[in-house]
Formats: sequence, structure tokens, C-alpha cells
Amino acid sequence: MMLESLNKNTSLIELNFQGNRFSHSCLAKIKKIAQRNVKMVEEQEPNKLKAEIYRLRYEHTKLEQAKLQLKQQKNEIDNVKKLKADL
Repeated sequence: MMLESLNKNTSLIELNFQGNRFSHSCLAKIKKIAQRNVKMVEEQEPNKLKAEIYRLRYEHTKLEQAKLQLKQQKNEIDNVKKLKADL
């Protein structure tokens, strides 16, 4: 029952069971759970950074598209001004 509860917990990274009588296999399972949680904590920040990189790349693409559209609109305005000036 304790192993089930520990397995569901993803925040514990260090446990001290000194003075308790647990089997070696039980201690090994507890150690594995703690190592899993440590790995999750270590990977959490890089994953956030990767997500931010992808978001910024997407925003950069949208910005480039907006710049292109603005350039096209300015060209159209200049063309209209030239036509009016020629009349």
C-alpha cells in the first residue's frame, strides 16, 4: 500500500527510512520511484524552454508574414498615389 502511494506521488525526491525494516526489493522500488521523480524535476525546465522556443519560432513566422503583408499594402498605396498623380 505504501509503494502504491509513493508511486502515485511525483514530488518526493528524497526519502529516509533509516531504522525501518524494509526488504531489499521494497527499498529498490522506493529508490526507483525517487529517481524517477528527480529525473522529472530535472527535465521540467528544459521542456519549458523547448516549448518556449517553439512558441517563439511560430511568432517569428507570423511576424514575417505580417511584414510581407504590410510591404504589399504599402506598394498598393504607392501605386494608387502614382495613378492619382498621373491623372
